[in-house]
Amino acid sequence: MRALRDMNMPKFVYDDVPLFKGLIGDLFPGMDPVRKPYEKKDKIKEICDSLGFQPLPEDNQIDKVVQLFETMGTRHTTMVVGPTGAGKSSVIQVLQKVEGAVIYTINPKSITVS
Repeated sequence: MRALRDMNMPKFVYDDVPLFKGLIGDLFPGMDPVRKPYEKKDKIKEICDSLGFQPLPEDNQIDKVVQLFETMGTRHTTMVVGPTGAGKSSVIQVLQKVEGAVIYTINPKSITVS
């Protein structure tokens, strides 16, 4: 149940989350295991403040960074998609600073199919 929830939730648009939670609830009645805590939540908030990001509902902003971290830990590649101004680059930038990682961005149009 946890694997289904944690690996699929980041893929859904906001309006589909309640529907997915309902399906998971039907498959696993009475279960709601807590997510594995991410130890660096305070650092995420600190970095967002230092970068001058406009405060959003705190849980949403932190949750997106944690979801990206979890997704990158379980997949070979990760694509962050969404409308202009949704915060895609910001989430990537914050995670990069939190983890002290090097992230390589590749434009798929620059690589031939062969």
